[in-house]
Amino acid sequence: MSSIAVVDVETTGLSPYYNHRIVEIAALIVRPDGTILRSFNSLVNPERDVGPTSIHGLSARDVSTAPTFHEIAGRLIETMDGCSAVAAHNVAFDYSFLRSEFSRMGHLLPEVPLLCTMHLAGGGNLLSTCAEYGIEFAGEAHSAWDDAAAAARLLSVLLQDAPLMLAEMAQLPIIQWPVIHTTGAKLLSRAEVRRSPSNQPTYLVRLLKRKPPILPAGDEASAILAYDALLDRALEDRNIDEIEGDALFDLATRWGISNDQIALANRDYLRRLATAALADGVLSPAEEHDLRQVATQLGIDSSELTSLLEACESQPARILPPSSSQDTGVLEEMAGCRVCFTGECQGYLNGEKITRRMAHKLAEGAGLVIAESVTKKLDFLVVADPFTQSGKARKARQHGIRVIHEMVFWKRLGVEVE
Repeated sequence: MSSIAVVDVETTGLSPYYNHRIVEIAALIVRPDGTILRSFNSLVNPERDVGPTSIHGLSARDVSTAPTFHEIAGRLIETMDGCSAVAAHNVAFDYSFLRSEFSRMGHLLPEVPLLCTMHLAGGGNLLSTCAEYGIEFAGEAHSAWDDAAAAARLLSVLLQDAPLMLAEMAQLPIIQWPVIHTTGAKLLSRAEVRRSPSNQPTYLVRLLKRKPPILPAGDEASAILAYDALLDRALEDRNIDEIEGDALFDLATRWGISNDQIALANRDYLRRLATAALADGVLSPAEEHDLRQVATQLGIDSSELTSLLEACESQPARILPPSSSQDTGVLEEMAGCRVCFTGECQGYLNGEKITRRMAHKLAEGAGLVIAESVTKKLDFLVVADPFTQSGKARKARQHGIRVIHEMVFWKRLGVEVE
């Protein structure tokens, strides 16, 4: 036998038969002794919601610039060419997703010899099985590359004690994969995404390049208030999209707001959010994550946010949060509105992760009406990830329905999440 393709996939859900997709894939081509011949590793844009971020650790933003599966399928086949078997920890799961993705492209993957390290080891998840066999797991669990590398090491150990299996495998023919042309799409690894710095938001780049007219004397306060209100609305979903960016650019230009004033307004907005988050004396992980999302959209780097938080912690809270967060009539305004959720909730309530069922109960308790789908009658769509590509999010934006980030939604309902 020439070589084995050890694969691992991270997915949006548990079954390809329910429209779940691959969000990350790795393949290591190895000899039975564990020698790595070549490899493949990339995030995949699933063209839908990314699913359980709490498990695979990937957000919609992570995969937003990744290639789609059909763009990298040719490269994957090229990598696996010459193999005689496919292996994985719970290989039936991984190969079923591969078959599903290729089927979407109109290609049928052949029935191939499958080696399951979970079955060969007598059960157990990958981490515990590696520990049992004295194999150190290096890296991040549920990262396709790290899982595939661990499974490859585990397979070589297991095969050392299976001489009859090795003899049988040596007689296996090379797998005949379908012919798929490669594209020029660039593979994008999880590590590359983690290393890449956040780019300055497009709307800010445009604003800083313009030459604003001189603002009439006495109108500064009105201009900043108008900019702040529009900024607050645009950040409801924690992502300033192209249309919202155009609106901010147009308002700042018409009112003649200077670049220095914009920078001050953005910092003041973030400072008010930070003050509100620290009002109880504790900055929860969810609140910190929320502040970092907002800072990114405002072009404020991590070090400046850290300095701002330190300043807020050392001062009495005298600055009110942004207008929509301080409105005492928020609950009355939202009562009776139809709300729908998309994506896995990220917040925790009393130490327990908020499930979709819990989210529905909390919303109903505040007088809102739960909708399971997006129609033109929907008032709000709550998103756990501002960059979600779920069908619900796409439809809501097409219909002009207000999209609100989960943390913003809970604050407006007065629910203290962690």
